[in-house]
Amino acid sequence: MSQIVMLSVDQKNLTSELDRAGFKKMGIIVRSASSYPDIIQALKNEKIDIIVLNMDHTGMDPVDAVKKLKQTSAWADLPMVLTSVQSSAKIKELAKKSGADLFVEQPLPRDYFIEKLKSLLSHQTRGHGRVSGTVSVKFSWRGEGQTVEVGDLSLTGILLTSTLIIPAGDVLDLEISFGASNKPVKVKGEVVRIVPPDLNRVGAEEGGVGVRFNQFVADGQQRIESWVARTSDSTNKMAYYL
Repeated sequence: MSQIVMLSVDQKNLTSELDRAGFKKMGIIVRSASSYPDIIQALKNEKIDIIVLNMDHTGMDPVDAVKKLKQTSAWADLPMVLTSVQSSAKIKELAKKSGADLFVEQPLPRDYFIEKLKSLLSHQTRGHGRVSGTVSVKFSWRGEGQTVEVGDLSLTGILLTSTLIIPAGDVLDLEISFGASNKPVKVKGEVVRIVPPDLNRVGAEEGGVGVRFNQFVADGQQRIESWVARTSDSTNKMAYYL
């Protein structure tokens, strides 16, 4: 997995620059929010992979925030973690009833905490159906326009059916067209690997370029989620490309 973007919901002064540097070294970029409106704004501005909310935050109700987010279709499947320095049965029950995907008692060593986050994110991502179908993508690479078909598509990334050898880390501006729709989804994505052919997966027999979504334009994220919801095959668990 490439870098993870984590939204940390807490009093902003509790996330020091030292902590941010430590997370970054371990593959996690930390964004901050201190209120529910901040959370919504962050989700609209950038592709967030996971939200971590401190239940000890005195400026808002993190449990209520999780409940609201889980009841919103656009973010219901986004992994959410509640943390607290408290570990009473009452606190754990509140976390469970909120709909959070994980409760973590703090403090924990940062590396152990990150492993728990990555484990949760891996589990959540592997469970999403991936789809193929009438989907094509346009992008430019090294000054040349490219139009390719899609071998696989998920909420988090896309497999471009292409023989191009695009280095990992390259950023592509993609225009994804669904069926007869004349309004393509625009999304910025990072190449994370060249995917070899997989004869056991429909749509992925030719392999291609694995791209992880980083930033959506306008309603791009919602449109991809809608497409996946309509066309995914729940029996087809994703190969972990990204």
